[in-house]
Amino acid sequence: MAKAATFSLVPESTLNSELKAGRLRRAYFLYGEEVYLTGLYADKIVKTAGGDEADGLNFLRLRGVPDMNSLSDFAESMPFFAEHKCVKITDLDPEELDNDQLKSLISLIEQLPDTTVLIIAQTGLEIDDRKPKAKTKKLIQAIEQCGAVCKMQFLPLERTAAMAAKKAARSGCTMSQENALHLAELCGRSLTIIQNEVDKLCAYQQSGEISGADIDALTPRQIDVSVYTLADSLLSGKPGTAYRMLDDIFAQCVEPIIIMSALSGAFVDYYRAKLGQQARKTPVDAAKDFGYYGRAFVMTNAYRSVQRLSERFLKDCIAVLFRTNKLMNSSKTDSRLLLERAIAEISALPH
Repeated sequence: MAKAATFSLVPESTLNSELKAGRLRRAYFLYGEEVYLTGLYADKIVKTAGGDEADGLNFLRLRGVPDMNSLSDFAESMPFFAEHKCVKITDLDPEELDNDQLKSLISLIEQLPDTTVLIIAQTGLEIDDRKPKAKTKKLIQAIEQCGAVCKMQFLPLERTAAMAAKKAARSGCTMSQENALHLAELCGRSLTIIQNEVDKLCAYQQSGEISGADIDALTPRQIDVSVYTLADSLLSGKPGTAYRMLDDIFAQCVEPIIIMSALSGAFVDYYRAKLGQQARKTPVDAAKDFGYYGRAFVMTNAYRSVQRLSERFLKDCIAVLFRTNKLMNSSKTDSRLLLERAIAEISALPH
């Protein structure tokens, strides 16, 4: 069973409710797979605290490892004709702090005055919250005591689609629920990507309805979405479709090793779904057991795909992919040829 996050997390919905009510904590640590939400909530906290980027007296914006003396001087002083001082630090890697810097930062967090709000927002750094490194763990634990640690995960497909439709409406365009869901699937539910794609679609359409044809013509499939379509074709006994999908992916100049990684991940999802079915667990329960936090939809989709497949078949598929991956890393054989051969081997396996 996959481990849950080591930290006590504040749900995104709770953070949203607190900010709407104007309630602030002294420190925040924001991270997670949904970078758009991480940045969005960091800005919401700044706004709630009255932060103004033009106000150098009460708002300080930093990136990376800060100068601890300057940070302490700013954070510990009283606000100037305002209720709060606010500090936003983007992409601070705790592991880059030396021991004295870490000690100073933790001490500062523990002694922050009620008039200061400190935000650490990770928009370009990945945080392993299951096995965090030592300095990262110490820093986040300090913030837990006086603030909020919030992991921004991909939103459910329906909510992501609703946000896409709402953004299109603000630009004078309309998008049906069906097409908004289709766009969200193509974008892998990433709000960062969806924002850009809606802007592009609205610029193309200018006004009126954004059709499914418009979305298919202008929105590239994310690699994971394309690979899942390829994998589903193999499970359905449609190697021709799988080869066409592989051609499409290569046409996007995706590295073979990335394709292999995504394809292997898809089959691991399928295998876990089969184990969940055999244990008579719901997709949601299986998602929790295997650590698919905020990604239960992956397990739900996988349950449908493996309904009539044997565990033996899925094991054999993973074995083919494992061998292929070893060959891609050790032999001089063309990687595309190895991927095509893997598709042929999987297609020949008894279901």
